Amino acid sequence: MNSKHSPEYLFICAIIALIGFGTLVMYSAGAFTATMKFQNYAHYLIKHVKWLIVGAGLYFIASRFKYKNLKFMIPWLIGMTWLIMIMAFALNPTNKPDRWLIIGGRSWVTTSDVARIMLIVYTAYFLDRYQREISDWTFMLKKFTPITGLTLFLILIQPDLSSTFIIGSIIFVMLLIGKVSSKYLMLLVTVAILAFSLKIGTSNYQLKRLMNWIQPTEEIGDIQQHASKLAMGSGELLGRGPGSSRLKNGHLPAAHTDFILAILGEEYGFIGVVTLFILFGIIFHNGIRILQIAPDRFGLFLALGIILNLIFYFLINVAYVIGFAPNTGLTMPFVSYGGSNTIFTLGAVGLLMSIAREASHGTTTYQKRIINV
Repeated sequence: MNSKHSPEYLFICAIIALIGFGTLVMYSAGAFTATMKFQNYAHYLIKHVKWLIVGAGLYFIASRFKYKNLKFMIPWLIGMTWLIMIMAFALNPTNKPDRWLIIGGRSWVTTSDVARIMLIVYTAYFLDRYQREISDWTFMLKKFTPITGLTLFLILIQPDLSSTFIIGSIIFVMLLIGKVSSKYLMLLVTVAILAFSLKIGTSNYQLKRLMNWIQPTEEIGDIQQHASKLAMGSGELLGRGPGSSRLKNGHLPAAHTDFILAILGEEYGFIGVVTLFILFGIIFHNGIRILQIAPDRFGLFLALGIILNLIFYFLINVAYVIGFAPNTGLTMPFVSYGGSNTIFTLGAVGLLMSIAREASHGTTTYQKRIINV
């Protein structure tokens, strides 16, 4: 990082600040539940710090890894991802698809987190490798769909509708910006609508969650979203103060994970929420600046996928906490408690820094070369 004004420097500074702020809020939000379940108010904090250390190690390795070498690891990445997803099914005592890879009674990794990173890398590789062919919808159907379609299907049947939606959305935007055949994109939208409609229609749990959001009542109202709105509103301008949340004490389930924004709003008020938004704004802005200086097409789309991942997770989490979307169970990056997501997100950020480092050694970005052609 050559300058305090360089995008990678500002990007990392904002993430460090966000992790620090988020850890403080997460500790407060999870203290009551940790005490009730484990008789240790710092249980979630200790585990979260351990995951941050592992994530920092993965970030360090990824940031010094030449991202271009990922193109030669595509078959291995696909095979490893599918193996983990199959093992999660095979090792599940209920003999049903599972979101977690459980070995020895311990949950090691969320399979959708592994698949998310793999599909971002694979889509970036595909848009780079087959730049001329992607305008042909039949080529996309034969070459691109089998791997992405099977992976998303394996996530969907776990069942993990939320992760399927967000990963599919990331891929769709990458394909759209990559100027893939419009016929193929329309086909993807049609299939996605049909698949999600069928999944929701045949799942009482998913259907009830959707109905809770569309038409809440006392009988089926979404307790979490109602409690989160109360928490956000009670914080007012300056909040109740660090550690002073009332709703976290058994009134708001998943306070330290899905609904951590509500606790932040209650304890730090409007000022705290604005601070969070500013930090994410710095991350998104400088992430886009890194994307713009990517030295090649693969780096550009890899950076795009990583940034979209952060943006979508943030926006969807905010949307359902304030009631603009049904509860999806997706956590907020760098803020919520969640080991697998934290580790893989930091690893992805490391790849983004690898792109920035490679760009700093070059003289011409991919975008400039396109303009000069």
